Amino acid sequence: MGQITSVGLSQALENNLLSTCQRRLPYETCGVLYGTEYKSDGSGKVIVDGFIVIRNNSSSATNSFSFHPEDWIGVYFQAQKNQRNIVGFFHSHPQGTALPSIRDEQDSIPWRTYLIVSLTKGNKMIAAYQRSSPHQWVSLPILREL
Repeated sequence: MGQITSVGLSQALENNLLSTCQRRLPYETCGVLYGTEYKSDGSGKVIVDGFIVIRNNSSSATNSFSFHPEDWIGVYFQAQKNQRNIVGFFHSHPQGTALPSIRDEQDSIPWRTYLIVSLTKGNKMIAAYQRSSPHQWVSLPILREL
């Protein structure tokens, strides 16, 4: 698995993701990112072209998330069936920043990219990361694609 150096995201998709997460307040929203990874010389760029929400199965859904097992299995197999690439995950922080939390570090699984959506006091923003080791997150620039 090579290093991801940036994430491409259209403004329309970003707006859709922000509004989807905002509609689910006060709960954390979580799901899967679809797209394409372009590789060159051991590094790569991920272009996100869609997402799907997975029900939050956490018993503390206002400040944590856990994929609903049946939804996660269904989404994974639908992606395979429809030849869609899962390039990462996303979740929201209704009351926090777009930085990975301690709980994120403990509960996340290794995958290509993570988007964290911050909705704190109406200040909506998205940040992108890749896990470089079990305890290290690398911040990735988001390129607004057309």
